[in-house]
Amino acid sequence: MSGRLITRKIGAFVNYLFAPGLCLACGCELDNAESLCDCCGGQLRRVPNPCLHCGQPNPVSGRVCPACLLNPPCWQRLVAPLQYRGLTRDYLHQLKYSEALHLAKTLCRQCFEPFRQSRPRPQLLLPVPLHGTRLSERGYNQAEVIALLWAREFGIRLERSALTRRRATESQSGLSADQRAQNVRAAFDYRPAGDINHVAIVDDIVTTGSTAAEITRTLHRAGIEYVEVWALARVYKR
Repeated sequence: MSGRLITRKIGAFVNYLFAPGLCLACGCELDNAESLCDCCGGQLRRVPNPCLHCGQPNPVSGRVCPACLLNPPCWQRLVAPLQYRGLTRDYLHQLKYSEALHLAKTLCRQCFEPFRQSRPRPQLLLPVPLHGTRLSERGYNQAEVIALLWAREFGIRLERSALTRRRATESQSGLSADQRAQNVRAAFDYRPAGDINHVAIVDDIVTTGSTAAEITRTLHRAGIEYVEVWALARVYKR
């Protein structure tokens, strides 16, 4: 058994022992099945009045912000309830880079409702894939961990292999919006997974949306008509 796997199993066992009895953030005792107390859960800031298309705060009444009315994204809907800052950012960073897989469940529990309200439901959940090299280095795909939780909660089929990353790309961290778009251009393939016309791309964070946009274009070319983007957090613009 590898050291990485041993560490992961130990972490899972520790989490089993202490959650849900203690709040993961402050350590106070809990009397329910949550892993954050109400106070710490409140530190996971929501995006106020999110636009149906871009997920950023909508400054006007209605479902779509003025910017998206003028220049809509290529996907049809985006759901990303949490602001990527504070405790949410800390937890997502641990989930992505420190094998804290239990935090996916913690964060998902805090924001099931916006996804539950998404109607009609997607027929398929497609996690944003990692290239094989990066998957081997990290040992897991955090988007797939999140997608599995949503698949179980909402009864939606999860497809792990239909969407693939055809080439290794540079990390998007630190790149400008234009550089991010260029970095993922023509990076994905989709193998049709049955008679499907409505899917949700699943990721942990939406930053500029360049990855989601490139995948959406790939899916549209394959005949998928309606594409949603589901993520836990959105990089927040005030």
